[in-house]
Amino acid sequence: MKVRTIIAVAAPVAVVGAVAAGSSAVADMNVQKNTADPTSGGYARVQGRPGLSGDLVATHIETWYHPLPWIGKEIDGVSCPDLAAVRNARITCTGKSGSSEVNVPVSVVEVAGDTAPRVTWKFER
Repeated sequence: MKVRTIIAVAAPVAVVGAVAAGSSAVADMNVQKNTADPTSGGYARVQGRPGLSGDLVATHIETWYHPLPWIGKEIDGVSCPDLAAVRNARITCTGKSGSSEVNVPVSVVEVAGDTAPRVTWKFER
């Protein structure tokens, strides 16, 4: 009898743990790191500061937005303004999911360096 009780309790705990781990892994996919290098195609100047081109940001979002079908929806035609390499800078990208427009908020989490800064940014689903 005790064995059944332990199994009955252990199974829901294992499921909750797996869901939490899966949610954390998906949240980590929302965080991207790129270098705003003036010699690369992903570079942009935003109000006189280095930044990431909107095309680079849009490509990353389109690639990562829908990693698993049961978590998100597939989007395409994503377009973004250039993203300044400034902590807490925010932009909104747009895309399509079927016939619906999707807004994707993007923010800069961290910036390291000056000339070719390493930009850590994230997007919301």
